[in-house]
Amino acid sequence: MALGINTCFAVKRWSNADDILRIVRDDLGLDLCQLSVDNLPLADPRSAEAQAYVRRFAAVAERVGVELHSIFTGLAAYSTSLLLSDDVEARTLAEAWYSALIELGGSVGVTSVGGHIGALSVPTAADPARRAAAFDELHERMLRLSARATVEGVSSLLFENMAVGREPGASCDDALEIERALAMSSTPWQLCLDVGHPIAMTEVDDDPLTRWFEAPWRSSPMLQLQYSRPGVDMHDGFDGVDPDVGVNPRVVAAAIRDAGWTNNPMLIEVIPAHEMRDDAVVPKLRRTVDAWTTVLA
Repeated sequence: MALGINTCFAVKRWSNADDILRIVRDDLGLDLCQLSVDNLPLADPRSAEAQAYVRRFAAVAERVGVELHSIFTGLAAYSTSLLLSDDVEARTLAEAWYSALIELGGSVGVTSVGGHIGALSVPTAADPARRAAAFDELHERMLRLSARATVEGVSSLLFENMAVGREPGASCDDALEIERALAMSSTPWQLCLDVGHPIAMTEVDDDPLTRWFEAPWRSSPMLQLQYSRPGVDMHDGFDGVDPDVGVNPRVVAAAIRDAGWTNNPMLIEVIPAHEMRDDAVVPKLRRTVDAWTTVLA
């Protein structure tokens, strides 16, 4: 099984590509990673500094034998409404930002680009007509981005199931509708299934993940692995947690096998607290890798 890691763990701790990839390859024993936009200078893919950083990161990854699978939007972008802002100029700027990210990904040969695509405001989410119009426009913009990905040679674009109901794909039905609405896109929009988010959206641990694994996806999802429990989106590691509460790696691994997704990328997305001791981060990640390696074996 293709186990890797998102580089969000390095934000504000390690910025040099050599340092990050040494941790991925040598300390964690992984050969697959997903680059977070938060690692880029000012998180802006249009800047010369960001472009140089990604080229450098891709070159180092190739040299040390780590596959740079994808580029992910990260937390900085998640703090914005992106393609669903109430302001049309903001939506247009977000589309240009996404297009630049796709171009950047294509320039270094990644398989996928994407993540967070937007968030409805509270007033728009509460108004059925405004909500419908917002999603119609969102799909049009996503189709244009798909066409851009085809030109740039990116194989798929990612949309993540979020843990907020006002965000696209938060429910399994919403995610399936996004796939349906974009079925004719030249480059497919593929679900990035964060296994922690459906659990974080529940008040009790009532197995909210089963539907996601059994749904009839047009494109087989990739996965992000993070520990959360009911009511709390934690992005924690899998060391010292109660397997009977929240995300259970053994249950998820069994569901992956049953769904036939054993060749799909599975990327650890642990976001250490900024206050965590720096020397505790890599050991925590190592224990998380060990936990998943054991259940995926």
